[in-house]
Amino acid sequence: MTYFLIGLGGALGATLRFYFSNYFSQFVLFSIPLGTFLVNLLGCFLIGYFISNQEEENALFINNFFAIGFLGAFTTFSAFTKEAFVFYNDESFLIFLVYTFFTVFLCLFSTYLGFKIFYNG
Repeated sequence: MTYFLIGLGGALGATLRFYFSNYFSQFVLFSIPLGTFLVNLLGCFLIGYFISNQEEENALFINNFFAIGFLGAFTTFSAFTKEAFVFYNDESFLIFLVYTFFTVFLCLFSTYLGFKIFYNG
């Protein structure tokens, strides 16, 4: 059952990531495509939410389906690093630094925010 939940969550997460990334990639801010950036921010916020609301009776389901499966496939570190490397390789070092810094900082902050907003303990 564990592998099924992870696989099902992963399939749904990857499909939604592809849709959202493609949709938001049409928006650009300071030469940075926003598809991967916004998907990762949303995924990090949601992992903060799910971490804050794990109850004993459904913690295994939430962890396997949502955290490992869905959000593991929805967020994408590999696409982030590919985009950062393209900026670096194209000699856009300032954009590389801005993109890398804001992605890491805002994703961590987004997880924290999701946790703090919804924490019931």
